[in-house]
Amino acid sequence: MSDKYVLEQRQSFESGSGCSSYPVLVYKNKRANFRVVVCQVPGPLCHLAVCLPTLCSDHKGKPHTLEHMVFCGSEKYPYRGYIDAVASHNAGQPMNASTHADMTVYKFLGLSQEGAANMLPVVLDHVMHPLIQDNHFATEVR
Repeated sequence: MSDKYVLEQRQSFESGSGCSSYPVLVYKNKRANFRVVVCQVPGPLCHLAVCLPTLCSDHKGKPHTLEHMVFCGSEKYPYRGYIDAVASHNAGQPMNASTHADMTVYKFLGLSQEGAANMLPVVLDHVMHPLIQDNHFATEVR
C-alpha cells in the first residue's frame, strides 16, 4: 500500500472446504483510525466493501438516510451518480449499500483488483465527505 498505511496484521483465511488458505493483510491508516483488509482469493471477481459503524440511539432511520445521501455526491466529486460512473469505467457493477443495526456497508463488485483500487478513493470521499443538500432529502427520503 502507500506510505499512508502500515501493515498491522498478517494472517491466513481458510476456505470453507479446508483445502485452501489465502493471505489476509490488515493495513492501518497512519492518520485516521480505520483499516483496510485485503484478502487475495483467486477468481474472476474482486469485491470491495467499506464498513462504517453507524450506531443510532433511536429507530428513526438516520443511518439509512445517510446511506442514500452518500450516493448524491461528495465534496471532491459533487455529482449524483458519479460513483456509479466510476464503477462502470472500472468494469464493475453499480455501487450498492446496506444498513444494519450497527453498521452501513458500501459494496463494489468488479472484474479486477485495479478497478477496486480505483474505486477506493472515490468511495472513501463519498462516505467521509458526503454532499448533503436540502434538495437531496426531497429525492432520497420522501
